[in-house]
Amino acid sequence: MKLYGDGIHDDTLAIQEMLDGCGIVTIDRPGTYLISKTLIIHSNTRFILSPGAKLLAAPLSRCALIENEHFADNDGGRDENIEIMGGIWDGNCDEMDLDAVTELKNRLETPYRPYVFKGKLIRFAHVDRIMLTRMTVRNPVSYGVQIAAAYGFVVRDIFFDYNWHYGTTDGIHINGPSYDGVIENLCGTTNDDLVSLTTYDEPHAEVTLGDIENVVIRNISARNGYSAIRLLAGENYALRHIHIDGVYGTYRHHALVIGNHNDRPGDTWFDDITVENVRASRSYTPLGEGCCRIWEKNFDKNPIFFFETKAICGNMIFRNIYRREEQYSAGPLFKFVDSVKIDRLYLQNVHQTTPDGVELPPFWINEGEIKEIIAYDVDPR
Repeated sequence: MKLYGDGIHDDTLAIQEMLDGCGIVTIDRPGTYLISKTLIIHSNTRFILSPGAKLLAAPLSRCALIENEHFADNDGGRDENIEIMGGIWDGNCDEMDLDAVTELKNRLETPYRPYVFKGKLIRFAHVDRIMLTRMTVRNPVSYGVQIAAAYGFVVRDIFFDYNWHYGTTDGIHINGPSYDGVIENLCGTTNDDLVSLTTYDEPHAEVTLGDIENVVIRNISARNGYSAIRLLAGENYALRHIHIDGVYGTYRHHALVIGNHNDRPGDTWFDDITVENVRASRSYTPLGEGCCRIWEKNFDKNPIFFFETKAICGNMIFRNIYRREEQYSAGPLFKFVDSVKIDRLYLQNVHQTTPDGVELPPFWINEGEIKEIIAYDVDPR
């Protein structure tokens, strides 16, 4: 079957035929490959795209660009050994005939159904050993990449190129139960969390729910980002053994959010969370008129590290944290709301600076309960 790559003819069937053969599938010719229906990738498949090869969602297609064969299988079916490398994955969000605010509200009001378009550009669930590398993810309606119920996952060297016309446009969104993962070397600016680990989710995204354990997040960077990382637990599930190493850039909201979003019922538990080597500060650049700005009110008062509703925590470690603000910010470095409980908070080498004559931001606002604080080389001003 002929593969066009001209951005005019539909290449969906030709690429699907290639993927159905499994093994190593390659698109080595630069071009724009129009996709009108979700591509299905099977177990034991490596899909390699030239850096100049772009998969473009066709106008009005309203579909994910790719998902695994057992994405919607809640009866025990799983895929394994899937790798995607390279290419530009373009959701073409402005050509879907969707209004950003209306679309957002409708997704929240609709219970999760795997076959209904929820704006996710690249999505996988019920998969063992999956790797995504060297990709550009562009202009989704919602999340760029969603991975759920994954055992052994690597997401590496991803660039995000979003036009910010829609909200809830996460970069990498992981749903539990997921274990043993590495997320590293992400850059570019999304209009929601650059990385989100969620044991449960809102109706438009809750393909699965469960614990998340043993994940390394390394080298995350954005300019005028929304938030860098969100850790979200609830429904009696836990986030454990998470190591965050290297968060850089400027953010309108937070470098890290930990909590029980929307106050969903059930106990929450975060334990053995390490955050180190953070060089993040406040962004003072508001979004333009063409961007979705539904959550931008009072963003200048947000903390860098935010422990929100029902963040019930065991051991939390923050070390090598440096915040440099070029102008005064009312947003503290840390904020703990009144329902937060932490057994042990360890702080080492934590500092804020400003130019001469500029007042330092508040170090923290603590309305919660912290049983033990261990601090070394911390400037609390």
